[in-house]
Amino acid sequence: MAPQYQAVTLIASPSYPNAIAWSSDNLVAVASGHIVTILNPAALDGPRGVVGLRRSDPFPIGVVNREDLFEPCLVPTCLARDAEPCARSISWSPQGFAPNSGCLLAVCTVDGHVKLYRSPIWEICDEWVQVADLSQLLFSYYKTINFGEDNGSHLTSLKNINTEETEVLGSTCELQDPLSRRDPGQRKRKPPRVDDYIYDGNKDDLDASNDADFSLKPCSKSKKKSSKKTAKHGQEPVSVNGQGSTGNSKASLSSNGGNKSLPLITAKQYACRDACLSSLVVAWSPLVSSSDKISCLLRHWCVLAVGSKSGNVYFWKLYKPEYYTIDAGVVNSDPMLIGVLQAHKSWVSAITWEVSSEGSSTSSLLLATGCSDGSVKIWLANIEGLNRCTNAEEVPFALVAKVTTDLSAPVSAISLAVPAGSQYEINLAIGRVSGSLETWTWNTCSSKIENTNACHAHDQVVTGLSWGMDGYCLYSCSQDNSARCWMYNGNHLEEIPVHTNFPESKESTDLSEVSDRCFGITLAPGGQMIAVVRGLDLNVLDQMYQARTQKAVVEFIWIGGQFVGIPLDRSIDVCNPQSSILSSSNFLWWGSNILWSLKKYENVEKGLALWDVVAALQGFKKYAPSFLETLMDMWISALFSGDPQCVSINAPSCSRHDMLPSVSLRKLHLLNIICRKVMLSNHVQLGPDAENGNDSKTEFWNTLLIRSERELRERLVGFTFAAVLKRTAYSFNGTSTENSWFPVGVAQMDSWVSMNDGEVHNQLKYLISRIKDLGNRINSACGYSVEETCPYCSAPVHFESADVAICRERHTLTRCRASMILCSVLQPVWHCVCCGGMVDKLPPQSFFAMQAPPLDANQDEGSLDLSGPAVPLCPFCGVLLQRSTPAFLLSTSPV
Repeated sequence: MAPQYQAVTLIASPSYPNAIAWSSDNLVAVASGHIVTILNPAALDGPRGVVGLRRSDPFPIGVVNREDLFEPCLVPTCLARDAEPCARSISWSPQGFAPNSGCLLAVCTVDGHVKLYRSPIWEICDEWVQVADLSQLLFSYYKTINFGEDNGSHLTSLKNINTEETEVLGSTCELQDPLSRRDPGQRKRKPPRVDDYIYDGNKDDLDASNDADFSLKPCSKSKKKSSKKTAKHGQEPVSVNGQGSTGNSKASLSSNGGNKSLPLITAKQYACRDACLSSLVVAWSPLVSSSDKISCLLRHWCVLAVGSKSGNVYFWKLYKPEYYTIDAGVVNSDPMLIGVLQAHKSWVSAITWEVSSEGSSTSSLLLATGCSDGSVKIWLANIEGLNRCTNAEEVPFALVAKVTTDLSAPVSAISLAVPAGSQYEINLAIGRVSGSLETWTWNTCSSKIENTNACHAHDQVVTGLSWGMDGYCLYSCSQDNSARCWMYNGNHLEEIPVHTNFPESKESTDLSEVSDRCFGITLAPGGQMIAVVRGLDLNVLDQMYQARTQKAVVEFIWIGGQFVGIPLDRSIDVCNPQSSILSSSNFLWWGSNILWSLKKYENVEKGLALWDVVAALQGFKKYAPSFLETLMDMWISALFSGDPQCVSINAPSCSRHDMLPSVSLRKLHLLNIICRKVMLSNHVQLGPDAENGNDSKTEFWNTLLIRSERELRERLVGFTFAAVLKRTAYSFNGTSTENSWFPVGVAQMDSWVSMNDGEVHNQLKYLISRIKDLGNRINSACGYSVEETCPYCSAPVHFESADVAICRERHTLTRCRASMILCSVLQPVWHCVCCGGMVDKLPPQSFFAMQAPPLDANQDEGSLDLSGPAVPLCPFCGVLLQRSTPAFLLSTSPV
């Protein structure tokens, strides 16, 4: 259980804004220098994952004459020196794009390369595995079209775009101002700097050509000798490496002997090509669904936007895998370049996405791009148009709004949000290098954008922005080492404290005293916690034991006890608070925010990763049990339909049981999670006499859990029986069943129904009678095998329980929670971290998305959708299944 805040140190410090990201499956990634560190918030002292960044080979984009090296546009490239690899931008994909249905991590490095990584599912190691090199794919694309210089395509205009800006961009400087680390007694504070800009707050106008800052590292003796030696060759073609790196001096400044295959190009051509291939920022779009044109099946995909130094934004489309696995194998889901957008005339420094419904059933994707020249643009893309894109020549993005302001400070962070209850408005927040913070509102009907607030929120670069609580509040952090929360109220921002009280508060060091800057801020999936990454001030650390291994720190802060503007539920009884730390208002805010978060998870499109909500409830169970009981009683009352009094703790259990069949599947999943991880959890000790006084309440939640799981099992069995009947109808009508889900374990489910004949739903009995009438036709519609044998001794195994089986030699075997068949002992099986169940055969996506229960008498099996892929979700908890890993390896904790 996390207290008011916990902190974990890192061995390397970030260098660029937006250096931290929280995934939808509850992992935190930090771009910490030469590695990307991946943490599990539920086990901060446990194992970590890493992405080791390695130096990439420069792209062979051409050679230039030696006298052209002194052209202004090549000065940044010529002055650059070999630097250690460093992460510049990171972004998590939506859940479901990794082979195990997890998230992919996109990493952009300072040398301009973008690569995709996945967790080591079957490699059994701590380093994440590279799955794609987007920069190499982009170079291959440009090479096939000769960088657009032959056919007059959209790339030909890049050579003439703002040559003056191109001349000063391209340095390898970092965001952080270079504090002297070698002399602890000296600290020199420079003006804030982002990328290659130094911003002077006293100047009203920022001239990029005057503020380019090029940091030169001293050359080694060998390099100096090679420079002197090659300077005598006169006017010979030389090879210059791309992405702001000259590589080996002898190789790059030698004659053309080793580069005869490379074309001779001009300095402007080289600068243009290098800018196109030099990526700066990455951002994944939300999950999008559309019908496939060929198969007419519903496909799920997302788009990765990559901003570059040329002002281009590249769009990479990625589909969800056709199947998921935790066993060693190859899951093909290759990224595809679908478009190039000339968004700006200078560096693209920030990108963010949002989904806009525009008050209709048709959704559109919103893209906001920020530039180093201070401009911000909002683009609108039609989802169907993006789905039809198959090449990189044209992308259906339309410019719908452009932020015009007198401020010319570069944009360092942006964030979009669709406010709750506002159907036609989009909130845009802009953070700049100067420390200023702006909020804008774009009206989707009138297509007008209005500046609602502008303030000098920070003293230095704004390094992170994130909307929270459906646009009710805004979180920001800065290089001046401050993290702030702003309540957005109409036309102004009101600052409120970031830290919120929590019953399990501890005495801890104020991290602002030992750190010197913030590099990013991110929100937990449940919205009850934020994470801030700070660079530690090595001058105040112990130089022998701390400064060598502790370069940065990630701070996790509770925010659920804030009043951020969402409607408060004043019916929460907080008359007798049991904690001296929390006031009645704090309890009211905590209760309202938690209920708001649980309500959001009733949407089936939102993945069930609510660890922060569960952790907060576990803390209240330990320190404020009466408040938790009141809060959960209110939640149960709102969870069920009908009279709220029928589902209170004191209500008869028969009335609650009668209402379970009408409750949605997602609500039952939430109920099971709260029962198992909060109300019936054993790891939270309330004292030696606490359990004796709560027998009635424990019995209530235990009974509710048992009946809820029974309802879920009946729905799963009913769904499987209906799927068998539908596949049989397909075969009778001659319809292909190639892409439909194949049910297994039907014989075991038949035995389970017979064992519970007096308790199961009548609709199940009707379905099983229809299945028995199929006769031999059932073998082509499903996997129907009554006989099972023990994998250890080959003895027959009889069906006696839906969870476990015991052969006559007393071998205990586990049954699949989804199909009731025996789980394999030779192949890895899926594991649920919530209920502890094992799943061998995955249920289809359509089971979790069903609106009406499959046991409804009015529900026809013909309406079932069996075309969706099987997904690794627990049928009893709804959380993401995963492979059981050793304790020394990183794993996810969705709850």
